[in-house]
Formats: sequence, C-alpha cells, structure tokens
Amino acid sequence: MTEEEIRRFLSKLNHETVAQVTKVRFPELDSGSTADFPVKTGIRFLEDVKVDLVAELGEATLKVKDVLNLQVGTVIELDRPAGDAVDLVINNQRVARGEVLVLNELFGLRISAIYQPRRLKGEGGANGQ
Repeated sequence: MTEEEIRRFLSKLNHETVAQVTKVRFPELDSGSTADFPVKTGIRFLEDVKVDLVAELGEATLKVKDVLNLQVGTVIELDRPAGDAVDLVINNQRVARGEVLVLNELFGLRISAIYQPRRLKGEGGANGQ
C-alpha cells in the first residue's frame, strides 16, 4: 500500500483523527562484520549451561518384532566386547573414551582419551577423532 492508500484507509476507520503515516528507515545491514561489537566473554559464561552426557556401551540393531518381545531378563548383544572402552557422548557428539568403574555401588566413567573437537563442514579436518 502507498502512504496515500493507508491514509484513506485510516480516515475511513476514524473520521475524527487521521493518523500520520511515515516510512520507517532502517540502517543499512553490514556484511556480517562484528568488529564494532567484539565479544569479550570468557569460558566461565558457559559454566552453568546444561548438556546431555551419555556413556555409550555399544549399539545393537533390532527388528520391531524383537523390540516388542523384550521382557525383563532379555539380553541384547551389543557390537562391542565386554571390557571394551566406552564412548562419552555430549549432545550427540563423541568427545571422549573411557572405562566403566563401580564406585560405592554406582557406575562411573574414567576418561582415558579426549577427541579433538569436530570441525564444521567445509573446514576440512578429521571425523571427530
């Protein structure tokens, strides 16, 4: 709508007051430069962020009928031998390997290796190890 069309529309709604319509002018967008707004936040800023942490013992592929037949006591064979290292997965990304420990009747994980951070696609690099 043009400014004149908007004025006519508004004047039909309220004959006593005609609203003043002006175009809004936004500043030009930069090409993504953040030089004027440097981020000066240390790692402590992230200390209270919660993440999902999973100790992955192994994987198995089952048919739906096999899943439906699961019962208490059913044993599912995983793709790793007993005693093999366990993957530590944070937010669906493998970040470390370790060994399972039992501490005061609770399971724990002792980290034995930490993977290099995975690079973004297009930057090249390893597959996360």
